[in-house]
Amino acid sequence: MKPDGTKILVVDDEIGYRRVLNNALTERGFYVKTSASGDEALEELKKQEYPIVIIDMKLPGGIDGLELLQRIKGMYNASVLIMTAYGGIETAVEAMRRGAFNYITKPFNLDEIILNIDRLIEQQKILDENKYLHSELEKVYGLKKIVGSSREIQKVLDMISRVAFSSATVLITGESGTGKELVARAIHFTGNRKDRKFVAINCATLSESLLESELFGHIKGAFTGAIKDKKGLFEEADGGALFMDEIGDIPKSIQAKLLRVLQEGEFISLGDTVTKKVDVRIIAATNQDLMQRVQEKEFREDLYYRLNVINIKMPPLRERKEDIPLLVKHFIEKYNKKENRHIKGISPEVEKEFYQYHWPGNVRELENVIERAIALTQEDIISENVILPLVKKEGSLEAKECDLLSQPYKEARRNALDAFNVKYIINILNKNRGNVTNAAKESGIERQYLQRMLKRYNVKSKDIF
Repeated sequence: MKPDGTKILVVDDEIGYRRVLNNALTERGFYVKTSASGDEALEELKKQEYPIVIIDMKLPGGIDGLELLQRIKGMYNASVLIMTAYGGIETAVEAMRRGAFNYITKPFNLDEIILNIDRLIEQQKILDENKYLHSELEKVYGLKKIVGSSREIQKVLDMISRVAFSSATVLITGESGTGKELVARAIHFTGNRKDRKFVAINCATLSESLLESELFGHIKGAFTGAIKDKKGLFEEADGGALFMDEIGDIPKSIQAKLLRVLQEGEFISLGDTVTKKVDVRIIAATNQDLMQRVQEKEFREDLYYRLNVINIKMPPLRERKEDIPLLVKHFIEKYNKKENRHIKGISPEVEKEFYQYHWPGNVRELENVIERAIALTQEDIISENVILPLVKKEGSLEAKECDLLSQPYKEARRNALDAFNVKYIINILNKNRGNVTNAAKESGIERQYLQRMLKRYNVKSKDIF
């Protein structure tokens, strides 16, 4: 490994050893300083930073090698290599317990010292990369990524700060496109589990059998196609967090297994008989009314209360329109960088249009509009003639279709089906003057199922005609 001028401080009271190490390490490209005592070493460390310090255990004066090690580890970001005579190995082992990287016996082998220094540099490089990655993750997923100064969004930020260091389960509710996953990531990467995995799954995009396998894993032969053991997401997220988006769509058969994980911290993989223990923080999200799903007997009540320990409600964009200028600025900067553009902002007419628009697709829709506008505009200011074709008026068929097209497929399909179901049952009930039995017969829908649909969509037969 290239030393790249890495600074090394050698602390030894014997001048012969200091000279040998100084010459050998300098020849290999290291920057070396030597000290004859613990006091001298501490003075040198005050002047400049040394990533690596080599210390002889026996030093003259009031500061021996063990005490010098403790002071360095307590005050400086340095890795320490210990040198000791053969009879001092017990003390050297104690030094390693207190944070020394390794020990070398005297008389030493220069190749062994170089090997240890190379390992120290590699270790420091990995630690530095990890620190950088964590800082980048905090930039990408931390609180700063949640843009807004409105009272509503400040409440969300305050709640994130309060719950981040807890292990309590969090349920994030709100309409599609409000930023629920962003909040989940901010909770994780702000808290004390940020060094562990954040694993995400959308419960609405997988079939029942596949979802169960993804969450809990399976063993070889558990089902046709299970050609080898597979670790589930609960195991993957052990020690960290599992984000379960669209939790309202989880099948009832899996709800029972999820409840067991929440209650006991344990589960059994598909096809297995062995119980596995995990420590996972669950953060769930939904755009559905889970209590209504409970009343419809589609969602377990005990699971609902286990999930809803802490509730964070994401406000729709129409309730925090004062955040629009900040969000627009944020998205313009994001897509300027991505597309190598230099758009300065939006025109006053566009800003007025944005304030008047209802934003059914919420922040996701706003981001989509800005991204498309940057791709289409030829000016340095986004004008009204670019924006108007992208923003469909609330209530129009185009607006609803535009909103659906900006959503994930599973979500869009469900929302389109919900809209169709409401129109259909209202129409069939109108034809039958609110008589549910006759409407069920004419439509071919079982009466009990039609009653559930009425309840789910809050359609009252007595108000139909």
